[in-house]
Amino acid sequence: MITIQAFVIAFFCISCQSAANRGADELSKLRVMTFNLWHGGDAVKLPRDTTIKYQLEAIRKAKADVVGFQEQTTNQSDNQSRAQLLADSLGWQCHIVDGSRAMISKYGMKPVGSVKDSQAVLLQLPGDKEIVFGVMHLMYTPYEPYDIADKKLLSTEAAEASACETRLYQVQDMLDQIAAYADLPTVLVGDFNEPSCLDWTEKAIEERGDTLLPFAVNWPATALLIEKGFKDAYREVYPDIKQKPAYTWTSVEGLWRTPEIHDRIDLIYVSKNRFNVIEAQVMGEPSPMSDIVIDTWPSDHRAVVVELVLN
Repeated sequence: MITIQAFVIAFFCISCQSAANRGADELSKLRVMTFNLWHGGDAVKLPRDTTIKYQLEAIRKAKADVVGFQEQTTNQSDNQSRAQLLADSLGWQCHIVDGSRAMISKYGMKPVGSVKDSQAVLLQLPGDKEIVFGVMHLMYTPYEPYDIADKKLLSTEAAEASACETRLYQVQDMLDQIAAYADLPTVLVGDFNEPSCLDWTEKAIEERGDTLLPFAVNWPATALLIEKGFKDAYREVYPDIKQKPAYTWTSVEGLWRTPEIHDRIDLIYVSKNRFNVIEAQVMGEPSPMSDIVIDTWPSDHRAVVVELVLN
């Protein structure tokens, strides 16, 4: 017969073990956000403090641990880093890559390579874990989906050649910079200004049924990352393109083109065998495309948020 004392001890041990397991699970999780701020937020044409309020609301509502920014400089008002201001408001760390790119994190960050040209950092996670985190903002023009719709590009080969020439070197430059850290789990986020190759397969384009987009394209920036051992975090959770197109371009209908050509160009890529993706969401204005809604959305891009678990 089990005594009351033995039962209490056993219960206490099980409870402690369960708490320890929960703690270990929490330590292995990471919430990642990629967020184009649209000229730091100035292009939204709201008062500066109002835009900052909505930017902070977005980060908090995402429950992000680390954010990669594009267009982070407020070049229309004060030319200051909006990423630095947001980091300071949150009490977070900030690493500025250039006028467009920056990253902020609740965790410590060490630049990869020299501080002056580092496109990535080593995130210092709890439990003495490190991951590589890099942010990209690829060339925005020419934007091949528009050129296809406008019949400036008439074939798969022409579209792929244009994309290769326009921005593939930027992806390779990132891969070269982080090559020395290939043994570490890696997360690369950004505004690719190019759709995912997974979203423009023959099947996906046929199901999309847009007469302005008559052929498939194996978009080279994302195809290269997949070839190099990365996986598209959003498509890991939602592989059905027709059911979840998850367009991040654009949240401002009619601003750039009518009819607009929508696509998923804000992307998060992670080391294929080092992470499980347990959640993926699009954040933006009140819209069927937004899983997380900010009533006044301060960008022309929707953001993407994923929750990762380290293997």
